[in-house]
Amino acid sequence: MGEPGARAALGFVRAVAVLASDAEVQVAWLSRAGAVVEELVLEFDQGHRLLPAFVDSGWIDAAAVPALAELDRQLDEMGGDHQRALWTAEALATRPEWDRVRFLARAALILLP
Repeated sequence: MGEPGARAALGFVRAVAVLASDAEVQVAWLSRAGAVVEELVLEFDQGHRLLPAFVDSGWIDAAAVPALAELDRQLDEMGGDHQRALWTAEALATRPEWDRVRFLARAALILLP
């Protein structure tokens, strides 16, 4: 398998944009996609693993890496069975952890192409 392509980088940017969206938009996105809350993070997680290749290819500016790492840390802190209550549509609108995700995603998004 070769290096990730521009389509993967675009998907990663889209994932950050969805994470940056208001809770109502996130819930609507999930509804249209027939998805569960965890799927908001899956494309971000896959893209974050490819971030060095995206930067090397010039698709993502290296200046965005620290902000994306901070977002990744926040999402990691929200993982695990003990945090299961965070992964509901209701939690998207009511939990401060998701407000922090949106804040961090917006900060990263302004640094992306």
